[in-house]
Amino acid sequence: MAASMGRWLLFLALLGSLPEASGGFGSGVSRDDDLLLPYPRTRVRSARDCTPVHTGRREHESWPPAPAPPGGVSPSVRNFFSYFAGRAVGGHLTRAAAPLRTFSVLEPGGPGGCASRHRATVEETARTVRCRVAQNGGFFRMDTGECLGNVVSDGRRVSSSRGLQNAQFGIRRDGTLVTGYLSEEEVLDTENPFVQLLSGVVWLIRNGSVYINESLATECDETQETGSFSKFVNVLSARTAVGHDQKGQVVLFHADGQTEQRGVNLWEMAEFLLQQGVVNAINLDGGGSATFVLNGTLASYPSDHCKESMWRCPRRVSTVVCLHEPRCQPPDCSSHGTCVQGSCQCMGRFWRGAACNELDCGPSNCSGHGLCTETGCRCKAGWTGSNCSEECPHGWYGPGCQSPCKCEHQCPCNPRTGNCSLSWTPAMTSLTSQVNRCFPSPEATLRARELSYFTGTTWLVLTLTLVFLLLLSMAVNVTLLRGSRTERNRHLDGGYVYHPLREVNGEPAAEKEQLGDTHGPFKD
Repeated sequence: MAASMGRWLLFLALLGSLPEASGGFGSGVSRDDDLLLPYPRTRVRSARDCTPVHTGRREHESWPPAPAPPGGVSPSVRNFFSYFAGRAVGGHLTRAAAPLRTFSVLEPGGPGGCASRHRATVEETARTVRCRVAQNGGFFRMDTGECLGNVVSDGRRVSSSRGLQNAQFGIRRDGTLVTGYLSEEEVLDTENPFVQLLSGVVWLIRNGSVYINESLATECDETQETGSFSKFVNVLSARTAVGHDQKGQVVLFHADGQTEQRGVNLWEMAEFLLQQGVVNAINLDGGGSATFVLNGTLASYPSDHCKESMWRCPRRVSTVVCLHEPRCQPPDCSSHGTCVQGSCQCMGRFWRGAACNELDCGPSNCSGHGLCTETGCRCKAGWTGSNCSEECPHGWYGPGCQSPCKCEHQCPCNPRTGNCSLSWTPAMTSLTSQVNRCFPSPEATLRARELSYFTGTTWLVLTLTLVFLLLLSMAVNVTLLRGSRTERNRHLDGGYVYHPLREVNGEPAAEKEQLGDTHGPFKD
């Protein structure tokens, strides 16, 4: 505890020993007097320093996106007060998860700042998007305000290095973190484009190792204006950096200082970052530009003097790196969803993905016979069904089987083209035979019609014949009936007629007559 208090007292004593700083901070415009640019513009540079690279692949590291952490993704800010080679240095180390949704490169003052060569303090720029943590970003021309190097801000490319090789840090659309050198072709990649990108000077750490010497041999030193490249690396000054750790978290570094008086050099900054688990990192603008803002309030010690007073004032700088509340990427969720607390809530039944830019029509995805659209499967010609897994029924063809066949004799057609020829594929041979069985030929139809006509005529003749015979039978019966009645009436009109009985009680009538003659006295 005593040692810690002693360090703070030493730091305060150091600040108090600076007469320019004894008055505190001002709110005016800085003089831009703490410059890392004792470098004469007339120096002749060798060709290897600033040779543009337009095509091909350059040395860089790509770190895959980390899965979204559970719970919140608020940035973690740690103030540090450490000794570097016996010097007391204070600053900030910030980590943020889900950088694709929480990290942005901002133009000075807001969109259009690079095009207009505008300069603004980090506080002013941070307020435009309500940054929780913000610090200065890439380099710029002090005299013109021109943004230097590549700058991609929320998917918009607003500045180009034109192939000049300096360290880059960026995030691609799928969340991949990229650190290192890029050709113009790689920067302009459209398959997986950059959504955030800025240029620094000196690749500090590559894949867990200090990479400063390699950077000295590779990078273009036009971007920095310190003097010799070696001096820029080794001079004490306020410094800033950006990189990422093993977990895929973005890491921001800021150290207070003043050029050639206090602060850290690049070697010391790289070693400090390695101790904090940083895997890849690049150096950003430093000196009087180094500024750290927390929740919209200046939280660092500016090294520039104010123009109209003895106070220290923050410099108006160019680009700003910002950590903010989680955003959807892209912010409009590809026009297919709504951003809710940094996550896209997709609209419709078929939009999927973190950006609502993927169409998904189910596990079989239209069965390979259709195109998945925002309204469902749009089946190719010859297929139908919700998943395009059913062939067109007989008599229909076309996309989604929406068109009826127009073939003669109700024959089926090609389900894709509507062609009435059934020899379009070998598989149709069996179908052709079935059709021939199901649909009779015109000659067979004609014969059937003739047979049907003859049978009808025959039935008519037979029916008429039967009716005639019935009438004839009725007439004959009536005639016979009338004849029997006439005969009976004729017999009734005359005398009785004697008809001898031939048999009575089973005996012949003659015998009975004879017996009657013997016993009866009378005879007819």
